Amino acid sequence: MRLLSPRRSKTIILILAAFVVVAAILIALKWKEVSQVLAQANWQYTALAAASCLASDACLSFGYVLVNRAFSIKMGSLVLLEIGFVSSTLNNVMALAGAPAHSMRVMLTKQQGVDSGEIVAASLFHSFVSNVVILALFIVGLVSLLFGHVVLGSSPATIIFAVVIVVALFVLVTAMMVVRSLRKWTLRMVKTAWKWATHRDIGPFMNDLDGALSRGLEGLKRHRLILVGLVLVEVADWALSAGGLWFCFAALGKGPSLNVLVAGFSIGISAGNLSMVPGGLGVQEASMAGVFALLGVPLAHAALAAILFRVTNNFIPFFVSLPFYVHLVGRRAITN
Repeated sequence: MRLLSPRRSKTIILILAAFVVVAAILIALKWKEVSQVLAQANWQYTALAAASCLASDACLSFGYVLVNRAFSIKMGSLVLLEIGFVSSTLNNVMALAGAPAHSMRVMLTKQQGVDSGEIVAASLFHSFVSNVVILALFIVGLVSLLFGHVVLGSSPATIIFAVVIVVALFVLVTAMMVVRSLRKWTLRMVKTAWKWATHRDIGPFMNDLDGALSRGLEGLKRHRLILVGLVLVEVADWALSAGGLWFCFAALGKGPSLNVLVAGFSIGISAGNLSMVPGGLGVQEASMAGVFALLGVPLAHAALAAILFRVTNNFIPFFVSLPFYVHLVGRRAITN
């Protein structure tokens, strides 16, 4: 039994190799300062960073369970929790518009007789809520830059413009999800583009997806407590992840203030998510280190914290998830 497909395993190996290269370059550029920071490091905080990041993934996974309950997908909560965990940790490593998580959820859930449209609809809505929370954090981060610090080379007008753009993006994405006429138009455009590019008709799947989203949104209207719980666990997810970053800073000397932490964390994560680089590798680290440096954190300290955060937030949870993946695949083999 293969843990992962050869293609996916090769991609993960390439990502790990690229991470090592990026980390080596960042460290080499500031080796004198880096050596001083490492000499004073308190590595006990690294365990707290890893624990905080694993708790973050647990919240994200529980959010996936709640979404499936709202979408009336009848599977055991523990199985859904496992699927949510292994797919989310894989997505952290290979994130590319959420595709790895969605595809793995379809693979692991379809064995239970659940329609693909329903699986993708629940997964998309789960990603939507998670991304809404990080967009809100991104806005908070930009506002903290505007009112809390003077950022070299940036005028208030530039930051205000960025906030307006992000708010507009938030409104557009929300409208595409909840307004059915706009959602149907978007799905129709995707269907047309897909047919043009691959000469395959995915119309029936898109219809199933639209219907599943409509039923799921109606389910959330009837069970508002599930929606409240979902928002709370997604907020806890990002808060614990940011806490993991703070512990990474603390391991290397001193943690930043709350507004500095939120600014660097939200902008770095958002930059990584918006990039077309798998996992935002390099983009996230450079963005975080740059923002923190602008806010007064020594560059060597910021770069090392960003690298350590990548390890504790992405790679450690991914390797922890592998036994759960083996269990799910073994369960799938027995079922088939």
